Amino acid sequence: MDATPAFKNFSIYEQPARIYPVFINLVNNAAYWVCQTAEDSKRILLDIVDGKVVIADDGPGIEEDDLKHLFTLFFTRKLRGGRGVGLYLCRANLAAGGHTIDYIKDGDLKRLPGANFIIDFKGAKYE
Repeated sequence: MDATPAFKNFSIYEQPARIYPVFINLVNNAAYWVCQTAEDSKRILLDIVDGKVVIADDGPGIEEDDLKHLFTLFFTRKLRGGRGVGLYLCRANLAAGGHTIDYIKDGDLKRLPGANFIIDFKGAKYE
């Protein structure tokens, strides 16, 4: 797992109980999915792009058909241990503070070839 200098300098004044579960869920999901590939490289990246936080991995990514269900309660593609509440709660926790989370399909914001999530924190400071 790597964190860029930009990410390390990012700060936000927010309730830890609202933010920590989001990062824990996204990193745990990334760790699960990077282990589902045969590639030797298993990478998770925390970065800042255009004033937003990006959590990316080099796992298999999310299939196009699943994108519309991604933040839906009880949706999961994990064969074991998945309950389908993590991303739903991420979005709900962030929304309670006025923040947003989305999935990056492609483009300049995408950092690694697998899953890439972007969080727009209201009131965050990026140095």
